[in-house]
Amino acid sequence: MMTVLYGIGTVVRFILRVVLLPVQAVLTLVMLAMAFIGSLACTLFEILGTLGVICGLYEFISSTGSATSGWQFLIGGILLVIIPQALIIWGEAGLLNLKDLLARI
Repeated sequence: MMTVLYGIGTVVRFILRVVLLPVQAVLTLVMLAMAFIGSLACTLFEILGTLGVICGLYEFISSTGSATSGWQFLIGGILLVIIPQALIIWGEAGLLNLKDLLARI
């Protein structure tokens, strides 16, 4: 009886691996697309964040600006750089974990 169950389990596992192969391929393509688009987005947001930090420093240096708007520019510029990078890192880690989970089947 155990041999029969083992044989059925082996067949089901093989069928699942064959069925999940296209899913693995699609996840790999999604990861590659996410890395490409993410690098473009990070570059754009790095430029915008740098401009925000420069504007914040200018607000501190200039006598016409207030310190509140200087801090807002600094914090906004830093967040513009950090948030997209964090989303890309967490997204890729999540996809890798999903691929690892599917590979264990």
